[in-house]
Amino acid sequence: MQAVLTVTKLRKSFGGVHALKGIDFDLHASEIHALCGENGAGKSTLVRIIAGLMAADEGEVRVDGQLLRPGELTNPKLVSVVYQELSIIPHLSVLDNVLLGDPDISQLYIRRRYRARARQTLDQLGLSDVPLNLEAGRLSIAEQQLLEICRAVMRGARVLILDEPTASLSDAEIQRVFQTVRWLRAKGTAVVYISHRLPEIFALTDRTTVFRNGQRILTKPTAQWTNDELVAEMIGREVTSAHATRDGGRPEAATVIELAGLGVAGKYRPVDLAFRAGEIVGIIGQLGSGANALVETLAGLERHYAGTIMVGGSAVEVTSIAAASRAGIAYVSEDRGGKSLFLGAPIEVNLTAAILDRLNRFGVLTLADARKQASDLARRFQIDVRRLPAAASTLSGGNQQKVAIAKSVALSPRILVLNEPTRGVDVGARTEIYREIQALAREGLVVLFFSTDLEEIRELSQRVITVFRGEIVRDLPVEETTMDSILGDVVRGPAIGRAA
Repeated sequence: MQAVLTVTKLRKSFGGVHALKGIDFDLHASEIHALCGENGAGKSTLVRIIAGLMAADEGEVRVDGQLLRPGELTNPKLVSVVYQELSIIPHLSVLDNVLLGDPDISQLYIRRRYRARARQTLDQLGLSDVPLNLEAGRLSIAEQQLLEICRAVMRGARVLILDEPTASLSDAEIQRVFQTVRWLRAKGTAVVYISHRLPEIFALTDRTTVFRNGQRILTKPTAQWTNDELVAEMIGREVTSAHATRDGGRPEAATVIELAGLGVAGKYRPVDLAFRAGEIVGIIGQLGSGANALVETLAGLERHYAGTIMVGGSAVEVTSIAAASRAGIAYVSEDRGGKSLFLGAPIEVNLTAAILDRLNRFGVLTLADARKQASDLARRFQIDVRRLPAAASTLSGGNQQKVAIAKSVALSPRILVLNEPTRGVDVGARTEIYREIQALAREGLVVLFFSTDLEEIRELSQRVITVFRGEIVRDLPVEETTMDSILGDVVRGPAIGRAA
């Protein structure tokens, strides 16, 4: 088959760290090619070099035989990249964001010329209800991710690179992305698909390449891989499953948090729920179903809610994150770079940022106490203590997530609320995060988490709550659910779901 993209003997080092060690890689026309590996394997470095965001030390990259100049931004008509971290400009309209960076846009920018094509592409991605003149910052994270993909599709690049494009999407939105990617393949576009969600790799891609420690380990047709083989090649060792203890929390455990008639107008109907010490509860629903809004209410992000939240038998007001924290509720956002961490600040600063009031004497921060607290948290969450003075941005996505969770755990909460707890996290780090969450539950914490990842819901939850159009469909122990029953609940609602 014709190679649209060829990478030859690519090398890149950062100081003494060899990020790429003589990489060879090729991508065919009308191919969806999966790129797999743990965070730090070299995938992101390769993508940045192809996009022209950095120069390789050695080697070359060609698109359609054309040699790309090292360190010079690649024409988005040749290569377009959708990164995991969003690049939406919140105060610009949806239309302006879709057209941002398109080299075909002239200095005389007349919006009406592009409205029809933008509308058609947005509709294809399931954003038919999103007005073109709406400020993009008012969209949810999932909608913004789909908007990023729309922008790339509009450019019509020969090579499209998707880096964790579905990390914040529900299964229905994921299917829309799949449809779009397959449509692009049929048109001749070559697609690189990077994802830690292995079921997506097997469902969508034609070939799969594994990177490990800056080297290309193996490339072969996806149909020739098994799940276990793929994981073993990615991490160089076997990883055992980290299934949660399936006791659903001890029946005799005390109720920690109760919700009575809790609801948010236009988002979800009033619910009555109770959660015991030691429970790990997964909440799942599609974009706009109200599932995400429920956990955000508990986190203090929904000021105008109806009903009552009781913690330890006492009614509490959670109209802000600070108020939720005072009530014993800690929150970890799905947007770790934008809302959970200070990426430019040292890791040790991030770990103690939420408890500075406990680390000062007479208004003066006690650095020795802060560093000890940071070191203790780092060891608990398997974060390299030697790296604590480095910026949080230098960590992989998995280690950044560990820091975000550790920062919340430092508050000594009674309830830990997580939004997409392993978004964009590799297989090895995901297992470590699951084990730490399970350890927290064994200590008596209530863990409530929202996820759009069916596999994660089944893997981590002891109890599953499914939500459809603002209404709870079912609330069951995880062993009484299946992947199909959960999907039926969140996609089709009570009538179909309960018949499963």
